[in-house]
Amino acid sequence: MNITNLHNLPEAIVNAVKNDPYSAGDSDISVTKLIDSPQIRVLRKKYSSAVVEDVTERIWSLLGQAVHTILERADQGDNVIAEDRLFATVDGWKVSGQFDRCDLRNGILDDYKVTSTYKVQMDSHVEWERQLNCLRWLAVTNGYKVEKLRIVAILRDWRKAEALRNPSYPQMPVHVIEIPVWNIGDTHEYIRNRVWRHQVAEEGDVPECTTAETWYTGTTFALMKNGGKRAVKIYERKEDAEQGLADGYFVEERRGRHRRCEEYCEVANFCKQWQSIRESSAAPIGEDSGGD
Repeated sequence: MNITNLHNLPEAIVNAVKNDPYSAGDSDISVTKLIDSPQIRVLRKKYSSAVVEDVTERIWSLLGQAVHTILERADQGDNVIAEDRLFATVDGWKVSGQFDRCDLRNGILDDYKVTSTYKVQMDSHVEWERQLNCLRWLAVTNGYKVEKLRIVAILRDWRKAEALRNPSYPQMPVHVIEIPVWNIGDTHEYIRNRVWRHQVAEEGDVPECTTAETWYTGTTFALMKNGGKRAVKIYERKEDAEQGLADGYFVEERRGRHRRCEEYCEVANFCKQWQSIRESSAAPIGEDSGGD
């Protein structure tokens, strides 16, 4: 990985990004990579020396690390485990994961996220659900009792004025989300399936990213009023949008985007799947298995 500084940020920030101490320890795969795309993981390994990322792309990650460091000030004691990395072997691979805080008195495992108000207001938090349940499985496998999972979200863009105006907006800059707890046996099977997918990819049979892994937005159809700039209503099906047509209105097709590929994937330039999508201006790239 080559870190650039195209916007001439202060040297201290650049060095802080470059000196990231993160390590997955002596493991074959971390929980974070386990639940993510096998194709992206393989491409990162293959092109690690050629991948280029600007320091500006790491600022939010840097802020998250700073928050974790500050939270180490919290009282721990014998009944609280913090920043502990656990290991377990699954079908020949050593899987590792590090949780932020586990209170052994009440069996609560917390994970801190520096994130946006938009994300915490989403109806589903599938990625967080998978991550925390995998961490719970590691904790249980290592002899800890965990009965409750929580995301403690620190909202980097929270606005007091919006909280006062809108009761559905997070009312505090820290928002706690309870995560559904899976059956421990089902979690084990999920982890085995993910390990198998990554092992197969490692051997050369690399699966393409799913629509969820490319953050595909989906094509929608907007009912528009002539001369208007905002949609009157958004539909997933063209037929539904056309039912609302009347004089002075028209339907605008809004093609779906693979947002991760376009803006956030550091190996997109080395990805044949993304090259094919760009060349064909493709819409969906296949059914999303959800990683299960």
